[in-house]
Order: sequence, then structure tokens, then C-alpha cells
Amino acid sequence: MQVTIDGIQYAPARGSSGRIGIAVSTHNRAKVLKSTLDQHLKHLPAGALVVVIDDGSKPAAVVPDGVQLVRHDQSLGIVAAKNASLLALMDAGCEHLFLWDDDAWPVADGWHMPYVESPEPHLAYQFLDLAGPKKLKDMTVLHRDEQHIAYTGQRGVMLYYHRSAIERVGGFDPVYGRGMYEHGDLALRIHNAGLTTWAFADVVGSERLIYSLDEHEAVERSVPQSDRAQLVRRNAGIYSGRRDSGYTGFVDYRPCKNLVLTTLLTSRPDPQRGVRMKADASMLSTWASSVKGADAVVLADDLKAAPSGARLVAVDDVDMNPYFRRWLHIYHFLRDHPEYTHVWCTDGTDVEMLRQPWQGMEQGCIYVGSEPTLYSDPWARKSHPEALYDGFIDQHSQEVMLNAGLLGGSRADVMAFAHGIVRLYYRIESWRFWKMEKGGHAVGDMMAFGIVAKMFGERVQTGPQVHTVFKSNGIGKELAWWRHK
Repeated sequence: MQVTIDGIQYAPARGSSGRIGIAVSTHNRAKVLKSTLDQHLKHLPAGALVVVIDDGSKPAAVVPDGVQLVRHDQSLGIVAAKNASLLALMDAGCEHLFLWDDDAWPVADGWHMPYVESPEPHLAYQFLDLAGPKKLKDMTVLHRDEQHIAYTGQRGVMLYYHRSAIERVGGFDPVYGRGMYEHGDLALRIHNAGLTTWAFADVVGSERLIYSLDEHEAVERSVPQSDRAQLVRRNAGIYSGRRDSGYTGFVDYRPCKNLVLTTLLTSRPDPQRGVRMKADASMLSTWASSVKGADAVVLADDLKAAPSGARLVAVDDVDMNPYFRRWLHIYHFLRDHPEYTHVWCTDGTDVEMLRQPWQGMEQGCIYVGSEPTLYSDPWARKSHPEALYDGFIDQHSQEVMLNAGLLGGSRADVMAFAHGIVRLYYRIESWRFWKMEKGGHAVGDMMAFGIVAKMFGERVQTGPQVHTVFKSNGIGKELAWWRHK
């Protein structure tokens, strides 16, 4: 298809073969939504996915056949609705994402082509000012060429994203609550990451492709004016503070879902005990019943049923020290479950949650267990005879020994931490085969845990907020998230 606007023919710059995704967010505007969907279906790109995000409409929104419906039972606001739009389209594998308000629609076939064929991974339908006599005078034109026009601000009527931009900086930031300034914030994060030429731009001639009731003041706003004013006052300061700072923070558009993960690997003897542990769910019952605000998952190779309150996930038997092997299973589970936001990996037989950690966890921090002893403890060297561990103990002998029974952070960080331990294990076993490692076998993963923690530097935190004093029967329980022995 050839698209010409104002005598300008648009040529593909990035390729337009990827699937088109269209998401329309709506709240309590049934008639407007019906009219809008009629227009979308009339000018629908071939093979496009259409999704309606119903943000708690009463009664619930109704969509025609062929249109997917995602519904929030209660209204969560613009930010949540737009993130739900991204989630639906990204999970469907769409490459080109078009997020629409329910009061705007296309008016020409091929409306999407100038956006898809632009080299800019983010654009938005813009109008400089209202179409009627009332004027906002809140934007001006910064740049205009044959293909694009850039402004000092952005309307949120129709937002276009190439999926690569969302993969890079994420979605709409919940810091903006129910909304206002959230789409400008995302545009700036994309721009500050070096992905777009201008923060706020549109294609030339978009007024011939798209119609906005809002632009023509022909629709009642879905957010009452008093609520809008309050949201603007609240969010303007956040937006202004970020606008000129170069901020590019990643924001996960997926709903926050937390996980507490433990393992019970009983198919082979425990190197520290010399015998196999029993595959007994009751050993995990205190742990399972204590977990709040998260899914509790047990990775096990011989357990037949999970303790009450937890989910059992079977893992394969592997010929590997179980203290290292647990990190292999943890890494694989997290790799396969991107829906989780914050993750804790804990021992299951001697750990319990005392209070929920989720609100207190700081972005970028990694939380670990520790012991009331130093790496100079004779047990450390005796139980971890490999040369690499011996050198680590020499270098850090006067530092607090970290305990591998507690590890918390973002899914990505915990997965990277687990992968680091697995990588270290296989490196040492390779050295052993090549006769480069002549020491015995470590009984557990404590030194490996400490080595990997050092790779994360000052991001690692431990102490009384994280857990009680190890083996103290609860000293510090008034403050700690976790009790450990």
C-alpha cells in the first residue's frame, strides 16, 4: 500500500510487516465507545488486533465479535488502563502499538502507515490547539519537515509505540496515580534514552487520518474537571522535576505480583548432614502459612503435595550438590515466569515471614541473609576447600558472613544472582576436570553466595530490617521482615 499525504509519499524506514495492535481504553462512555469501534473496524489494518480496556465501567463495556475485552472490575485510572493496553498488545506479540482514547478514531484507510513507516519508535497524534474559538495556548511547534512535526508538549489522544521502545524503558509510571502527565513522562523517558529525535512529535498530515472529539470539544470528559484539576496539581511537580533531568527509569507495565520461593530437594543426600532429608511437607508448613502478599512456591523433586497455602512445582533430579542445585531450579523458574515483580528465595524449613517486605523494598536493592560471625570463622575454610573460596576468605576474613538462606529483590536481580552462583559452580567443576582445582568439594553454597554478592557491590543490604539474628530464636523480631532459625 502506498500512502501519500500533502503530496508526500511515505517510504518504509523500519519495515511494516509486524503485527498491528490497537488498544482503546474506556470508562463509562458506552455510546462513545460503540461509535469509536465502528470507525476502527471500518478502517482496520489487515491482521490488526483490537483490544478494549474497560476501566470499571458501570455497566460493563460491550464489544463486537473479533474485539478482545479486558476489564477492571473497579476503575483504576488512566495509568493502569494504559499499562493494561501495553500488556495486552505486548503479550500478543504486536510490534506496532497504538493506544487510543475512546473519543478518537481513524477516518482514512491506511491511517497507521505513516506511523509504522516512520523511523521514530514513538509518536502521538497531536493538535496544536482546540478546533473551536476556545484556545489553550499551551503548546508551540518546535520543528517541522516533510515527515514529522514536533511540539513542546503532547496530547494523549492516540499514542504510537514500537515495541522496542517499551522493552527499553517500560510503560506508564504508577507514581502518577490515576493519571495526568503519565504519557508525557513516558515520551520523555523514551527520548532521554536516545530513541527519538524529539520528545513530542507526530506525522505531518495526521489531521487527515484521525478525528478527536476532545479536540472539537464534542464530548464530556470521562474524568470530572474537579478530579482532573486535583490530579494535575499533584502530578505537575513530579513531571516538572523529571522533565529536564534526563530521567530514563524503567517502569514495569505488568501488574505487581510478588513471589516467595523455596526448594526441598530430597532425592540425594544433604552434604552437610550426610543423609537424605525427608520429603515431608509439614517441614514447610510454618513457612507457607507465614507468606503474605505473594505467591508461595515450593520447587521439589520428591514431594507429593505442597503445604497448605503454597504451590508445588516439580523439578527434575540432577546429579549436583543440592545447595547449588537449588539456584539452578530457581533461575529456571524465574526465567519462565516473567509475571513476578519482587522475589524472595528463602530456606523453607527454618524461615518465616514476620511482616510483609514488599512496601519497604527499594528499587535496585538486593537483600540477603547474614550470620553473627565473620568469614574468618574456621568453619568457612574447612567446609569450602576450593582455591577460589580460600582466596575469597583471605580477602574478606573480617567481613560479616552472608547467609544464602535469604535473598530478595527484583525478579531480574534475583535471577541474575542465582545465575551467578550456578555459573560459579560450573566454572569450579570445569577447573576440577582440567586439574586446575585440586581442593575438595564445598559442602554448600555459602562462599559462592558471598562471592556473587560482591559482584552487586553496594546494592546489597542486610541487617535487622531484613531478618532476626541468625540462630537466636527471634532476637530483633520487632523490626525484621523474616525470622531465620
